[in-house]
Amino acid sequence: MKIGLFSDQYYPQISGVVTSLKMLYEGLEAMGHECYIFTAIDDENCKDHPELKNKRIINFPGIHYPFKAAKEYKFNFFRKKFVKEVAKYNLDVIHVNTEFNIAAIARLAAKKLNIPIVYTVHTAWIQYICTLFPRGDKFFHPLYVKIMQVLFTKPTYKASTITILPTKKMLPDLKNYGIKGDNFKIIPTGIELYRFKDFNPDPQKVEELKEKLGLKNKFVFSYIGRTAKEKSIEFLIDGFSKIAAKYDNARLMIVGGGPVLDSLKEQAEKLNIADKVVFTGLIPWEDIPYYYHISNVFVNASKSETQGLTYVEALAAGVPNLVLNDLCIEDVVKEGYNGFIFNDMDEFVSKMEYCLTNNLDDIIKNTKPSSLEFSKEKFAENIYNVYLEAIEINNNKKKKKK
Repeated sequence: MKIGLFSDQYYPQISGVVTSLKMLYEGLEAMGHECYIFTAIDDENCKDHPELKNKRIINFPGIHYPFKAAKEYKFNFFRKKFVKEVAKYNLDVIHVNTEFNIAAIARLAAKKLNIPIVYTVHTAWIQYICTLFPRGDKFFHPLYVKIMQVLFTKPTYKASTITILPTKKMLPDLKNYGIKGDNFKIIPTGIELYRFKDFNPDPQKVEELKEKLGLKNKFVFSYIGRTAKEKSIEFLIDGFSKIAAKYDNARLMIVGGGPVLDSLKEQAEKLNIADKVVFTGLIPWEDIPYYYHISNVFVNASKSETQGLTYVEALAAGVPNLVLNDLCIEDVVKEGYNGFIFNDMDEFVSKMEYCLTNNLDDIIKNTKPSSLEFSKEKFAENIYNVYLEAIEINNNKKKKKK
């Protein structure tokens, strides 16, 4: 089968969408299918990136949106030209993993070439918009969501044969995205479990990394992911500040880059804990397992996740989760089994203290086994079955027209 994966994001950007695309591409290729990633990247900045060298990447260059909140996305005015490019690959199915510029190209190509679309809704847009525009009130937030629906999510959904949701968390919000009916599937994104579960680190590199980051003999709480507003990393730093003075061996490590990295550093300075909060900046994908390896507990307070791939990565690496109570963790984190769940700041602080002062061996032994159902192989197989269904539905429509 020839499959087109369409996304506004891909390497060198790092996000859950990018990771999902990587897992799906590699899983489908391993099954013998031919995949193409249609995206918009800056050629001059990433010619040597390994993820762009070893995959079939078709670049649709454009100009950056003039908005700070959307600076990682691009726009172009030559969509018909790109449709002709899509036609060259004789795709059997188009899988849209975005709502923006590349999604518009995908919709146009699908209509012109009579190719079925499968659409994955990766982002919890309601929570994302409220975080992105925190000063918006009860009037403006619904307005932003309505604009998002009318211009982006609804057109992509209407053009699609089947819509995929990574978690049940999306279900209550479907109406706000313009998604009606029952033509959707819930399929959790898979990850390369072996990269974390079977990781065999170089002891010397581990010691050098701890030395470099000042983490020798420290208890490390780690956030790993994009440093973006919607990730609520400010909450983590604020909570950590309440125990930092009491527990001298405690450290908070923020692994990743993004638009709010500088403001997070400023926050740590203002709270007088800059010496106990470690910012690594953007880390190469292949080195990420080392950062899980030197972590004691993975922390996350985001409300915008649809699944939270880093939660599963941490578990696969043998690291317990300490995360905000959210629908996205319903089938991932179990309180007292493979991690801990908090509902507010007081619970976050008290459970950090619990982790610092108690033996977590019984929790740690459950982490890796609980990650097994999220393999990229199972993910690719589930998505492939959706493709088959979408192609069959599209073929039946063609027959009826005749």
